[in-house]
Amino acid sequence: MRPDTEALATFVQVVDSGTITAAAARLGLAKSVVSKRVTLLETQLSAKLLHRAPRRVAPTEAGALLYERARALLAQLDTVADEVMARSGALQGLLRLAAPLSFGIRYLGPLLADFMRRYEGIEVVLDLDDRHVDLFSGGYDLALRSGRLGDSELRTRRLGTSRRALCCSPDYAARHGMPESLEALAAHSCLGYANAAAGHLWRFAPTGGATGEPRSLVLRGRMTANSGEALLDAARAGIGLVVLPTFLVADAVRAGALLPLRIPGWEPVPDTLQLVYPPTPAMPLKVRALIEHLAGAIREPFAWDAPFQGA
Repeated sequence: MRPDTEALATFVQVVDSGTITAAAARLGLAKSVVSKRVTLLETQLSAKLLHRAPRRVAPTEAGALLYERARALLAQLDTVADEVMARSGALQGLLRLAAPLSFGIRYLGPLLADFMRRYEGIEVVLDLDDRHVDLFSGGYDLALRSGRLGDSELRTRRLGTSRRALCCSPDYAARHGMPESLEALAAHSCLGYANAAAGHLWRFAPTGGATGEPRSLVLRGRMTANSGEALLDAARAGIGLVVLPTFLVADAVRAGALLPLRIPGWEPVPDTLQLVYPPTPAMPLKVRALIEHLAGAIREPFAWDAPFQGA
């Protein structure tokens, strides 16, 4: 008996999610429905497809084979459906996108609204979180990230260099002065970002034609937070120095609420702003369309870098 695509899609989702509970949540179904679909698939194929444990499921050898073939087949079916709809100028379906909280609030809303006005059949779930979510287990089609990926199976589309700025409030500068060397930072209160590998470890690279290796400084501070917004508020209140992406602090610098600090010969190590997405045998057209839309709108030179020109 030929299994239907709904049962295959459910099975693929279970393997991707790692548990029936997570798969049911992602599919918007009851756990019993997901479990019955997998059991029916095993009956139809006369094969055990999953090793079931209390907190985890894993494919058997037969299940792994079915997973790879079914995943490719479903991707091809999605592509065919997208191509047919694209001929009539319509893309449909759900897109799940993850992005950093601060960047998403400031820049993604209008861009996604433009995209959804163009494609009225598209639905979007936007997840804003400064932490890097797992695209595979979370069922995300795409993520916007600022940082270095390291070793990863994810595909990338580079958007540009995300510069970082060392800043403090005018009040803080008046009370404590402004550091003129990397060594002088040790005398200051430095606000740490908890989502980094070490909250109070700041990295600086040579700039202005200087040569040498980047330097890492472990600094003290009164506050560590996992939110750039919270650190921005603390810096504006004069609690300490902060290193944050220019897209986050640009408005405060323009308004005079923060002062950019320049240490001769050094600058905070920049990140890479990029789109990342899982590898697929055939990328759905709706995902490709969103990638092209965002890449066309978010490109260098970035407007938020203007207050830091010459830094």
